[in-house]
Amino acid sequence: MSSKSAEWLQEELQGGGGSLLLLDCRSHELYESSHIESAINLAIPGLMLRRLKKGNLPIRSIIPNTEDKERFARRCKTDTVLLYDEAAAAAGSVLGLLLHKLRDDGCTAFYLDGGFNKFQTEYPEHCETNLDCSCPSSSPPASVLGLGGLRISSDCSDGESDREPGSAIESEGSPLPSNQPAFPVQILPYLYLGCAKDSANLDVLGKYNIKYILNCVCVCDLALKACLFVFCSSDEARSKKCGILVHCLAGISRSVTVTVAYLMQKLNLSLNDAYDFVKRKKSNISPNFNFMGQLLDFERTLGLNSPCDNRSMPNDQLFFTTPTNHNMFQLDTLEST
Repeated sequence: MSSKSAEWLQEELQGGGGSLLLLDCRSHELYESSHIESAINLAIPGLMLRRLKKGNLPIRSIIPNTEDKERFARRCKTDTVLLYDEAAAAAGSVLGLLLHKLRDDGCTAFYLDGGFNKFQTEYPEHCETNLDCSCPSSSPPASVLGLGGLRISSDCSDGESDREPGSAIESEGSPLPSNQPAFPVQILPYLYLGCAKDSANLDVLGKYNIKYILNCVCVCDLALKACLFVFCSSDEARSKKCGILVHCLAGISRSVTVTVAYLMQKLNLSLNDAYDFVKRKKSNISPNFNFMGQLLDFERTLGLNSPCDNRSMPNDQLFFTTPTNHNMFQLDTLEST
């Protein structure tokens, strides 16, 4: 792998860095604590790392900030791209994989010799440090533990196509594989994941005693409203010994995103654990890159994956408001089934 020295980077930054695009490959927490000026963070969760290794993950899809995403797309083919991690880079590291991917995409890319540690030691004046950012010694403030931070916005199209150009993910319009069950999958004793066809089948709903339905086919701020609904309905459903069906068109992307977010919030599971939990129940799930990025942001908001604090969040620090009735309803007509 080709590298650039700390001295070279200092000279570039001293000259304004007009033709340099810096990518910070460390964790989001380390980036927030301190990073080289003008750097864009590229923290990648384990689930996306699998796709990166397969070569079907667009780099821009893992940049959480919209402005940074646009800056990357505009300059990655014209500027010199320099990646750095905490220390030295290895060929099989995340940085090495990103470097290989960028070069395959036609970018002029290098890595920083010695990483962030060496550069910060020699040129601290070119590093931005957040003095208020430290490892949390307690749970996050109550205001960030609710679902307000999870807003999955997408075009509400009839076809509910979740495919992003360049991705290898199935769209919601794809038919279900033959090895997948044609009925709702039970995720929790009261929570079922299915498709639009399931929601219209009264025999199926009656068989599984499903009295609540959440339609995720066309909802903006999807996960916020959806998770609120599931949360507010779960206790009632359990008390009535009935179920909740969460569905989208094919049951592989939008409804899965809602279900994963609910498990993260309700069971204090990390994104990886919640995703794997659902995938063990339903093997063909495939949220698109945008939804995965939003779930990653949600994980950070919940503080579920902090390297400094692995304690579970207390259950009494969950804050919600009453959800609207849009796209969600109770099946009172099935009470007698």
